Amino acid sequence: MRKFLLIGFILLAGCSSASPTVEEAAQEVIDLLVDGDFEKVHDDYFAEKLQDSMSAKELEEVWKSEISGTFMETRTLESSEGGDSYQVVEAEIEYSDVNFQLRMTFNKALQLVGINISGNEANVTVPDSLTEEQVVVGEGTEYELEGTLTLPNQASDNLPAVVLVQGSGPSDRDEAVFGYKPFRDIAWGLAEQGIAVLRYDKRTYTYGSTMSPDELKSLTVYEETVEDAVRAADLLKNDSRIDSKNVFLGGHSLGGMLAPRIDLDGDFAGLIILAGSPRSLWEIIYDQGMDMYEDENQIAFVQAEYEKAQGLKDLTEEEALSETLYGLPAYYFQEMDSFNAGALAAESEKPLLLLQGEDDFQVYFDKDFALWQEILADKEDATFISYPGLNHFFVDYDGPDAGTIAEYEHPGVVDEQVVDNMAEWIHKHTNKSQ
Repeated sequence: MRKFLLIGFILLAGCSSASPTVEEAAQEVIDLLVDGDFEKVHDDYFAEKLQDSMSAKELEEVWKSEISGTFMETRTLESSEGGDSYQVVEAEIEYSDVNFQLRMTFNKALQLVGINISGNEANVTVPDSLTEEQVVVGEGTEYELEGTLTLPNQASDNLPAVVLVQGSGPSDRDEAVFGYKPFRDIAWGLAEQGIAVLRYDKRTYTYGSTMSPDELKSLTVYEETVEDAVRAADLLKNDSRIDSKNVFLGGHSLGGMLAPRIDLDGDFAGLIILAGSPRSLWEIIYDQGMDMYEDENQIAFVQAEYEKAQGLKDLTEEEALSETLYGLPAYYFQEMDSFNAGALAAESEKPLLLLQGEDDFQVYFDKDFALWQEILADKEDATFISYPGLNHFFVDYDGPDAGTIAEYEHPGVVDEQVVDNMAEWIHKHTNKSQ
């Protein structure tokens, strides 16, 4: 269930041997993976807890699921500090057919305590009509996050802008998932139509490997998502090239569910909800599990957790912190349920754009999108658009893996119509708010 929801993996662990530099250690790991020596990576470079949580065979399966074609080169390899005790190395690996990102977190002994592979992607290049700048969201805070600000080349002052907010789990600024980079696609597409876009690495992506068990146990969507989205909005509003009155929020999946809550502190010009839901997260997880699993034990687990969730509101905070629900602290769900996304959206005076792929099997066209339409039926400035054939990431796929997680492994890009609809709506409401 965790892999299904978070789409990818991040593993935490402990310590052991050493190498001269973290860059050399990272390159050695890459060379061994390329050569297929997974046992050596596991035995020599995995810290003890990481060895316990992932076997050499599992590492091999994950690696081979990403590669296609012949190894070409390690295109980039950059290191950074991940707190006082960790160093993070991010590498871009190129094969003849695909590119993908490898993120490695090393402890002081230069052993791996975390590894994250972002799936392969279609080969695309930055359009000549735009410029990308590297920025820091939350600069000067405990959780600084690296981000990218995408601007039209012919940018004038007073640009409308969008903050993009990711879905569940650790996610980079592109919201990279297997063969997709949806936030990159959206940022490039909107910038080509005169709209600035800010996307940034999620807090759990940057710091998840170094968070203590107590920090992870008490983590809520406020720390995971809301606070950083507000900081991103502040960064844009303080940029002289951006019209501070025309900063919009584009939230995908969990980010869309949280958009009305984020707006309470972020004060956006309008909200774009892409494949979000007004339902509780645990309800959606239940539906996903019942649709995904065939094994009786797995189905029984999903059903038992769903029944446990019925009493979530009656738990004290202490009880919620000590119990789990679908593998996460129950407190995570309890705190999230204290804000009703549907009610907040209905009460909001901001314009709303709600977008949904009709082939989405994670957030449902006939349940979630339909419920938005019901809740917001009396709201004049709510626009609803659905797209036949598009999935949860607004990619069109119609192959043998359709309707399964495996369809995300086929490289694709966000449908142009989705980006065009977003741009048209933003420009329309930019003019209204000026």
